[in-house]
Amino acid sequence: MKRKNLWFGLIFLFSFFGQAEEIRGINFEELKAQELAKLCQKGTMLIVQRHPDGSLKEVSAGALVNAGLEQVWGVITDYLHYSEFMPQTTRAKIIRRESENLMVIEQEIEIKIWMLKVNLCYQLEQTHTPRQKIRFRHYRGDLPGTYGGWDLLPVPETNQTLIFYSLYSNLTALPWPLGSIMKSQSDFFTAVNVSTATLVVNAVKEEAEKRASSGSPAPE
Repeated sequence: MKRKNLWFGLIFLFSFFGQAEEIRGINFEELKAQELAKLCQKGTMLIVQRHPDGSLKEVSAGALVNAGLEQVWGVITDYLHYSEFMPQTTRAKIIRRESENLMVIEQEIEIKIWMLKVNLCYQLEQTHTPRQKIRFRHYRGDLPGTYGGWDLLPVPETNQTLIFYSLYSNLTALPWPLGSIMKSQSDFFTAVNVSTATLVVNAVKEEAEKRASSGSPAPE
């Protein structure tokens, strides 16, 4: 994936009380799509949300995608092809479907931090609100306590879509010595979450725009 310039000039800091494994995400009712789109044209928008004690609640990365809502939704939910475009992912599959919009996804990733390489496998319970949002939480496997989601908003009178990926990845659960390092260095813990969210949202933007320009149909 091509490196993109990241716009770190606009970072919002929020403090509020929250419960574990519940994501706040992005409330588009409080924002105007056109104004938000102008901001995202400058690059990746980052939002860092913290608990009152200063610990990380979640990070959100947002981007403006030059593709329609159907195309973008199709990319985000194209789990079987995640290994082809999603950073660090070597395999992903749906292992159980409770209903049309509730399922469990198993994902295998390979991460590199400094000179260390770690292979992880975890399952996430995904709840879909079609073409609007996704919420997920750790179900089984590595990185217990992880949660996150997607928020999507079409930009009126355009073929563009605003996307935000929100994440709290419990990196303190990584194997030794990485887990211990994450526990002792909160700034590093936050930085890795920010980097992951940014990589993911830019990967989806790039893949959706590539499919849109090639005329590929949106996956059902």
